[in-house]
Amino acid sequence: EENVWKLCDYIRSQDQYPLEEFYAVFISNDRRMIPLWKQKSGRGDEPVVWDYHVILLHVSSGEQNFIYDLDTVLPFPCPFDVYSVEAFRLDDSLRPEFHRKIRMIRADLYLKTFASDRSHMKDANGKWQKPPPSYPCIETA
Repeated sequence: EENVWKLCDYIRSQDQYPLEEFYAVFISNDRRMIPLWKQKSGRGDEPVVWDYHVILLHVSSGEQNFIYDLDTVLPFPCPFDVYSVEAFRLDDSLRPEFHRKIRMIRADLYLKTFASDRSHMKDANGKWQKPPPSYPCIETA
């Protein structure tokens, strides 16, 4: 989610597209098990099962919509229709415990309200599961 926040901040600074066209998209479910295909950490055609995943949606007026997923092997950005077929697949073909829930937050609101202390990146003993990003934690004003 920090990577998507950083991407939103970059898009805002470039002033190429209106920030109002972008949404942070949180994908998870009650069991915190959501499969996504075409992920860098995947093998072949097997899905990666994330506890949650955050992508960026660009809803362009009159043009094609795009997904920005920093963990996909698909193009970056990827046309929405390609991403939905290749990475999401259909919930109909999944067991119910893998059905996804999606929450969208406007990018401008995400930039104003998101903060992370990175506690979710540590194990029960307080050790990093993977090295944290080199930049400071994101805090809101």
